[in-house]
Amino acid sequence: MPIIELPSEHDSTFLKKGEGWVNTKGLADLQVNGFAGVDFNSPGLSPESLQLALEAMLATGVTTCLPTVITESETHLQKCLSALEGARNSSPLAKTMVAGYHLEGPFLSKLLQQAAGGNIRLVTLAPEVEGALAFIEQIVEAGVIVALGHTAASSEEIRNAVDAGARLSTHLGNGTSSEIHKNNNPIMAQLGEDRLSAGFIADGYHLAPEVLKVYLRAKCAERVILVTDATAGAAAPPGRYRLGKMELQREIETVILDPNTHRPVGSAVTMDQCVRNVIKWYDMPLEEAVIWASENPLQLLNSTKTQSQFSAQEQTVWWKEDEEGWQIKAAQNGKFLFIV
Repeated sequence: MPIIELPSEHDSTFLKKGEGWVNTKGLADLQVNGFAGVDFNSPGLSPESLQLALEAMLATGVTTCLPTVITESETHLQKCLSALEGARNSSPLAKTMVAGYHLEGPFLSKLLQQAAGGNIRLVTLAPEVEGALAFIEQIVEAGVIVALGHTAASSEEIRNAVDAGARLSTHLGNGTSSEIHKNNNPIMAQLGEDRLSAGFIADGYHLAPEVLKVYLRAKCAERVILVTDATAGAAAPPGRYRLGKMELQREIETVILDPNTHRPVGSAVTMDQCVRNVIKWYDMPLEEAVIWASENPLQLLNSTKTQSQFSAQEQTVWWKEDEEGWQIKAAQNGKFLFIV
């Protein structure tokens, strides 16, 4: 993959725009479990593997990401976060792209935050769990963003969680029981809560385009965040991959299946494809779609007491439109540059 490392004194205007090129801010993915054959939920993750995944991610326009680890034992999570942090510290590219980690799990202990080098930036939890409200208040005070997800909470429990400091819904519309009340349910409660931004997987499988359209209208543009929820099968050929201890099946479509039940358990979509999807489905201009994949997630990251260290980095994506939609032609994060 043609990743170029530029000299530190490079002129940011050196890359001449090609005919028909449009540049936007770099994209940000707050929920990515793996990429390009690499599973971030592996205790054996190497610096070389993380580098490979991030180079492939940069080629899709992502310049900032939160590698995500999912619910497992505390020992397993500790090993995964330690491996991620060790790999990040060994990679100059990772230091410019990895803004921290997303713990999509049941708890955050001092051991886990220590293993992550203090870099757990986002935690997803179910607010109906005993002790959740006090926990939310505690970690928000420590500068961690709290998201609600995998929940069967009532409207009151969601409202109380937001009062305590929760600010995001994790892949809203997914991770919820298929048998819920038609109106009094956690999806409707989160859609109606104007203090919550919401992450949406715009792959066409997790949410049908017509369903997502309704959700987008409810949240309004300023509270919409596109996420991939990508696994190791993203930017990779069809085949078998892993998500922690689970084996996954990547088909030709950008969806990941449980090989035993054939039910979706993850995504193989890339962020640039999510942008193309919403442009096509809702007849949006590129600049507006990119806000959902760039400005909104970065604004959330920068809203905490622990400010992002990436705000000064040059993060730019160059696009060109063809018959398939807007395609990435180049992406830059600091001194690292991808060119088609």
